[in-house]
Amino acid sequence: MMGSTSGMVYGLPSTTRVVSVPNFMALFHSKPSKPSNSRETHPENHNVEDALKVFDEMLQRRPLPSVVRFTQVLAPLVKLKHYPTVLSLNSQMLLSGIRPNHYTLAIVINCYCRLNRMDYALSVLAHFFKLGLQPNVTTFSTLINGFVLNNRVADAARVFSKMVVASHCQPNVIAFNTLIKGFCAIGNNTAAIHLLRKIEE
Repeated sequence: MMGSTSGMVYGLPSTTRVVSVPNFMALFHSKPSKPSNSRETHPENHNVEDALKVFDEMLQRRPLPSVVRFTQVLAPLVKLKHYPTVLSLNSQMLLSGIRPNHYTLAIVINCYCRLNRMDYALSVLAHFFKLGLQPNVTTFSTLINGFVLNNRVADAARVFSKMVVASHCQPNVIAFNTLIKGFCAIGNNTAAIHLLRKIEE
């Protein structure tokens, strides 16, 4: 399901009970388908132009600021729905040799999901493993939500099952609720109720 990222800069274009995966998939197929006060780390207090200016200033510094500082500039732009801008800035980070962390990659995945580019979102997931990073539940939940938003509930269910089967992490309430919403949207109430009961167990 995950494509290779070879030769591609992807930025350019409390315990929860685990669901029984075989029964869950059968149900699916049975139905139709610490903060600083500086402006640098709080660009959300300014407009997009200010955030871009801060980003450019950071790129000129030597040594370069950490990936955490750069990611703090990207996050508010996502909230403003400037997804292409975030992807462009991420590309500049990569070209400057700034190694992404979990949060950066999760932001990039979210942007691709919002732009209906799930192929690129999956490629970024593959990049996690190439960097030796382990995707967490937030990353998988973002992908699940992206597939649901794009009316690809079957793919969302596969990501959910992959998360469980490969023991990457246990799904949280957000992952469950997102998939439940997807099942309800396509009229698969049996699978939705099954998942809801799993949460309540």
